[in-house]
Amino acid sequence: MAQAEQHRLDLGDEDLQTRATRETAYWIERARDITGASARRLPVPAVAFDLRGRSAGQAIFARRSRDCRIRINAALLESHPQEMLAETVPHEVAHVVIYRLYGRRARPHGKEWKALMRAFGVDPAPCHTLPTEPVRQLKRFRYQCACAEDAWLTSIRHRRAQQGTDYVCRRCGQKLVRAAESADA
Repeated sequence: MAQAEQHRLDLGDEDLQTRATRETAYWIERARDITGASARRLPVPAVAFDLRGRSAGQAIFARRSRDCRIRINAALLESHPQEMLAETVPHEVAHVVIYRLYGRRARPHGKEWKALMRAFGVDPAPCHTLPTEPVRQLKRFRYQCACAEDAWLTSIRHRRAQQGTDYVCRRCGQKLVRAAESADA
């Protein structure tokens, strides 16, 4: 993280979302310097703070145009600002840069992306290690067949079963039938 350490992450009084947006512009400028790409080829993407769940960030690519945007998990930004600004923002910017320079032929965490992350001075890890909580817990419903053991379907599959989709047991091959309601988890 040598290059990234030179770029000091002093949080100060600035709003975190404003800071993340400013950091996005900073990393795009660094990418322009590293790749020699123009501002027209590498414009600063829009940043949204609407991502939830376990993902720290996400790069969105438009199919018909070269417009891209970055989504950031606002809850993780609030709880882990240093890590999000030092790792997640350059991670997502690198995805946008590689997409704009190479299109879909470059793999998401491929050699071009890793090389840019190293040039940024940031560890090219494909996943973050921040502690997260799932957004939702799926309810499970008990189903039975000829086997002695119960089968459990998530609320998504249970709803599909109620609408007519048939599910079969992996062991005996029989159709699963909803068990008594009192034993659902």
